Amino acid sequence: MSKTPHDEERVFQEEDFEYQRPEWGHKQFKRMVWKTRWKFFLNAGGALFLIFMVYHIYVSSLHIYFDQSKVRNDFIRSIVSVVEMHGDGLRVEKTNYELFEVTPLLTQKANLKIYRHVGSWEVITGEIQAELSITGKFTYTITNTGAYMNGNNPGPFYLPYSLVDGIPTKASDESSSLNRLRKIDDGHVAEMSLSLKNLAHPDQLMQLLTDYDVAVTAMPIYSGELKDQDISYSRSGMFNYNIPHLSLKPLSEFKEDGANWYNYFVPEDSGQMQEQVQAMLSDLEWMSNHLEYSGAELDKQRLAYLKKNGVQVYGAVVTGPVRELEKLTKVPEFQHFQLNRVEIWNWD
Repeated sequence: MSKTPHDEERVFQEEDFEYQRPEWGHKQFKRMVWKTRWKFFLNAGGALFLIFMVYHIYVSSLHIYFDQSKVRNDFIRSIVSVVEMHGDGLRVEKTNYELFEVTPLLTQKANLKIYRHVGSWEVITGEIQAELSITGKFTYTITNTGAYMNGNNPGPFYLPYSLVDGIPTKASDESSSLNRLRKIDDGHVAEMSLSLKNLAHPDQLMQLLTDYDVAVTAMPIYSGELKDQDISYSRSGMFNYNIPHLSLKPLSEFKEDGANWYNYFVPEDSGQMQEQVQAMLSDLEWMSNHLEYSGAELDKQRLAYLKKNGVQVYGAVVTGPVRELEKLTKVPEFQHFQLNRVEIWNWD
């Protein structure tokens, strides 16, 4: 039997196939490019939206945590303790919690008013910008916004002469303050700084003020600074030593259900002074152990001195009617008077 051509085995070669490339029109090519672009943009937008949602949830969680009473109160306590204990009657706003924020790096920030008590008024003198990092580093800056170009800050406190082996002198700025005080009429209140001739327990200082219609906003504490050769001091007169110091301030308490604080030390409440002193020591220990701030190591040394030797003061920042303040300049236990802010009558 013979084979037909159909029965022959045929091997197809590559040359047997004819390729036809698709013909792309301009519109089709443009449509394909835009589809690719839209797909890229949609993917990128989805990724950005996902990142935004994760960030939003993260920040919201931070605020929920940091808005807890204990965490927020610790931050407020940090500001109040450090600033007021180094501020000679300076006060920090404690009621406006809306000015607090938390950064994504877990740093708490606050911008608060600072003020002084002049009579019954809380006179704003500036603002404080404070930050507390997650590591405990606490920093702050104070911007003075008062009405006086020269600042009108509280006058310095001078150590008792028995500590510096000096002889009494009267500085020119003190004479100027006394002259100003005498010329102010009765319809005004003022803030005044005064120094003691001898170290005294805070209760003893309050006893000296019981017969006068004044309130005390701060007392400079002697914490052994003069024995430290590294600490700086300034001299206003031949033997007038003015050194950096801590201030005994009225009690502030921060609890989960809110904060309580006193505006003044009132002479009639001198029996409560021991509670105020213990609260100050507790705040000093807490802030020097839990916070990293400028002067923390020095404050630890001060705390050790106070625990060993007790708390003694050598002056006060007082406020009240100008005639009552003038009477204090005649008290033999007091010296070096510096008139600070003056306001119209607002005394209860």
